Amino acid sequence: MTAIELIFVLFLVLANGFFVAAEFALVKVRLSQIEQLSREGSFPARVARSVLQHLDAYLSACQLGITLASLGLGWFGEDVGIKVLEPALAKICMAHAAHYLALPLAFVLITFLHISLGEQAPKIMAIRAARQTALVVALPLTVFYKVLWPFIWVLHKASDLMLRLIGVRAVGPNEHMPSEDELRLILAESAAGGEVSRRERLMMENVLDLEDKVTRQVMVPRRDIIYLSTRRTSQENLAVIAESQYTRFPLCDGDLDRVIGMVHTKDVLGSIASGQALPALPRLSRKLPFFPETMRLDVLLREFQRNRTHVAMVVDEYGTVSGMVTFEDVLEELVGPIQDEFDRELPMILRRNNGRFLVDALCPLDELVEACHLELPKDVTSDTTGGLIVELLGHIPQPGEKVRLGRHELTVLDAESTRVRRVEVQELEPDQSEPPAEPAPGETSRETPAGETDAAGIVRQQADSAPG
Repeated sequence: MTAIELIFVLFLVLANGFFVAAEFALVKVRLSQIEQLSREGSFPARVARSVLQHLDAYLSACQLGITLASLGLGWFGEDVGIKVLEPALAKICMAHAAHYLALPLAFVLITFLHISLGEQAPKIMAIRAARQTALVVALPLTVFYKVLWPFIWVLHKASDLMLRLIGVRAVGPNEHMPSEDELRLILAESAAGGEVSRRERLMMENVLDLEDKVTRQVMVPRRDIIYLSTRRTSQENLAVIAESQYTRFPLCDGDLDRVIGMVHTKDVLGSIASGQALPALPRLSRKLPFFPETMRLDVLLREFQRNRTHVAMVVDEYGTVSGMVTFEDVLEELVGPIQDEFDRELPMILRRNNGRFLVDALCPLDELVEACHLELPKDVTSDTTGGLIVELLGHIPQPGEKVRLGRHELTVLDAESTRVRRVEVQELEPDQSEPPAEPAPGETSRETPAGETDAAGIVRQQADSAPG
């Protein structure tokens, strides 16, 4: 009889371990892992998918199983342990003391089995192999749930009632889905584990960032647009086409304030190849859409697809053309810079041998911060490096003017009367990162401050030397 009782005790320990493993595996596994196997026709995966879709109810089933197994082990296991240990102890010590020694030893033995085999080992196994464990436990757990459904239903409803009483609402199915921040963490972990490459991770993160960027951040500024005009002769327009590397040009009635369409070089070459005189450009023009500066890039991408076009004009809040955006501009936000055989442009950020950075003034601020680890004031509204300098100085700077941001100094290398063109970013040494001290009476400084230190810790100064 003792052998059967020992087998029953072991069964209770294993049953406790089964329900513990089932509980942790169901919480740990992702539904997407099971969905993939279910679509491939796996029967255990289909059962596990059904369980995960009713997770709260099956967690109640797990808890009921754990409780029943633990109570049974506590009620029955200790007596069996005493029956096994007491005769053995009677042989090695006084008979009247064997019972008193067997009681604590049986308690320790049952507790050890319960913790090690019934709790700790199943938990670790379920955490390390959640998908495999979920597939194994799904069918037996479903049978247990069906058999004890009335009791589980009562427990489930009682739990829901208690949660409502303390103000915890029920969780909808969509709330089990990972958030954007969680997706980024998953990508980082997958990249660290070698599941995805660094480039794949960056591309997927760029997709998540797409809806946070607007057209103004990627457009070609108005002053850099190359366009064709009805006010020019055919030869002048052909010269513009030949001297540039582009295939699509806005067509204007004079200037960019009157854009009437878009001309494709394929249409121009087709007319020339036919041996006929080049027709008036308006006859070759195609429809050119207009989009606002504030349109999100994910929306802009859909608009390009819907309009079946690769080029669009960008307008500000007053309806004035402020730039031009292409399908390639949006695509570069996903996959990085795209250059063809005609592109001769320099990178936005170029690291010099001396550790300084040569930055195009049109470089977006997020790229500047990522490359140079720059610390920006919270109230900055500019989108580009040049715009940042103008915003902080309050005027269009001259070459040589500097802006200090924390541990970095930004020097204007090239500027025009209306905008900054190139900037140099330098990380200062710790003893240089403090604002320059005021000269003592009677002393002069080789570099005269041109402004004050504001609340953001920004020091504005000119590069020209003070008169000696």
